[in-house]
Parts: sequence; C-alpha cells; structure tokens
Amino acid sequence: MKKEKLILPLLIIILFLSFLLSLVLGAEKINIFKALVNDDFFQKAIIFNLRLPRSLLVLFTGILLGGSGAVFQLFFRNPLAEPGIMGISSGATLGAVIAGVLGLGSFRFISSINLFAFLGALLSGALVTFLAFSKGGKSSSIMLLLCGAALGTLYSSFSSMLLLTSSKEFHSIYTWILGSFNGRGWKEVLFIVIPFFISVILIFICLPTLDLLTGGEKSAESLGLNVSALRIMVLVTGALSVSCAVCAGGTIGFVGLISPHIIRKLSGPKAKTLIPQSMIFGAILLLLSDTFSRIVIAPSELPAGIITSILGVPFFLSLCLHKN
Repeated sequence: MKKEKLILPLLIIILFLSFLLSLVLGAEKINIFKALVNDDFFQKAIIFNLRLPRSLLVLFTGILLGGSGAVFQLFFRNPLAEPGIMGISSGATLGAVIAGVLGLGSFRFISSINLFAFLGALLSGALVTFLAFSKGGKSSSIMLLLCGAALGTLYSSFSSMLLLTSSKEFHSIYTWILGSFNGRGWKEVLFIVIPFFISVILIFICLPTLDLLTGGEKSAESLGLNVSALRIMVLVTGALSVSCAVCAGGTIGFVGLISPHIIRKLSGPKAKTLIPQSMIFGAILLLLSDTFSRIVIAPSELPAGIITSILGVPFFLSLCLHKN
C-alpha cells in the first residue's frame, strides 16, 4: 500500500520534468535560466511563442487520450479497448477531413473541423458499440475490437480518398493525420481549452460508477446503475475527448491503450486511481514522444503519432498474445 501511495506524487514529478524537457529540447536547445533571468529575447520568443503552446497542446492531448482509454477499458471490461483500436480516432479524423476538404467555415461558437471531428467520433463510437453488442454474449469484447479495426480501416480509406481527390494542398493534412503538433500555437490552445476542461469533467463524472460494472452489466443493473445512460455518457465523453485530441494533434494512437495498462499494473484496477493516473501517464508518454520526435532527426521532425505507434504496436501484440 505504501508503494501505491507513492505512485501519484512520482507521476506528478515525472510529468513536471517531461513538460520542462519539452520546453528545453528541440532543434534549438534552450537555456531556461538564460532565457528568463538574462532576458534573452530570441530564446524567450522560442519558449513562449512556439514551445509553450505546443507543450500545452501535447499535455492536453495526452490527458484526454489516457483518460478516455481508461474509461473505455473499464466500461467495456476489456484491457484492449482504446479509441484508436475501436476506430473512434479514425472516425474523428474522417469528420475533420470532410470539413477541411469541403472548406467549411466556422460556425458561431465552434469551427467546422472541431464540430465534424466530434460528430465523426460520436457516430463511429455508436456504430462500433451497436455492431459489437447487437447480439451480446461473451464474444462482445472480441467483436468490439474486430469491428473497431475494420471500421477504422474503412474510415482511414475514405479520408485518404478525399485527400487524394481534393485539389487542395494536403501535405500538412497528411502529417496531421499521422499525429503531429508541428506548427500549432496559442490559437489552437485557446480553441480547445474549453472542450478540454469539459471532457475532463465528463471523465470524472463517469468515474464513480464504472467500478460497478466489474461483475457485468446485469450485476450493475441490480445495484441500481442505469447502464444505458452510462453507455451514452461514456460515448459522448470519449467522442468529445477524441475530437479535442484530433483537433490538437491529429490521429495519435495507442496512448489510451498503453497508459491504463501500465497504471493498472502499478496501482490496481480501481477507477478512482486508474483514470486520474492514466491521464497523467498519458500526458507523460505523449510529451516524451513529441520531444523525441523533435530531436531524433533535427532540424526536421517526425510526427509524434509515429513514435506512439512504434511503441504501441508491439505493446498491443504482447497484450493479445498474453490474453490468449
């Protein structure tokens, strides 16, 4: 128990150090002391105009992906459930690509890209859930992954087709699909900050009831839980979280798979520890991945989504083999 109590403060310390590294490391190494104390204008401009907003976007995205992954795994009672594997991230990307290719402008309070990303995530989440649980039974969790993988591939194919047939320049959109925070700034931070906090609040609203599902849906219903209402809440929460993440950094996979699994090994399966610590670990993982992506081939950079995929694919395969 003493070791488990140390996990949270340790994660917070690592998160702070990871965020600091993301400000310091890159194509241009930054001396924080020189920039802030000696008032070096060039280095201060890099920190506050380029790296700080980017690091905040990475932080927000990691928190949302880690948290939504934990919520999905608890609700579906499947440690392999994750927004990317379930096809929800690809659905959000397809929605955003449709809005971008059609050149739709912003609505009164929200951009068309963010709105269509949310709708794409919500519809894809509802569809994969309907297909996987339409017949119920013990195979529902397996069907969830199979349907999610198939639908995710379909959505990605439609996205590629739209981009290839569009007359617009799509190189930047392509790197965005791969999961890149390159070129993002304060405008994007201000745009997603409110949806981010709403998503976090919704994640914590789901938290107290998810442990009731440990014994199955019938057992939870006998304890007074409205499973249908919780399913809608989980889908809306996941859709909003994923759409925010997609708008911030594109399609970034496996963060929502890796984070809850590692936290489950460290702190146990209870929602009150799994969800908050998965959010922190997701932020750490993505901050370190984004920082590494900037320095590995500097002055060029890799999309952060490539790094998380390199880490996530063998992780996912090992889980599948262990599960079997």
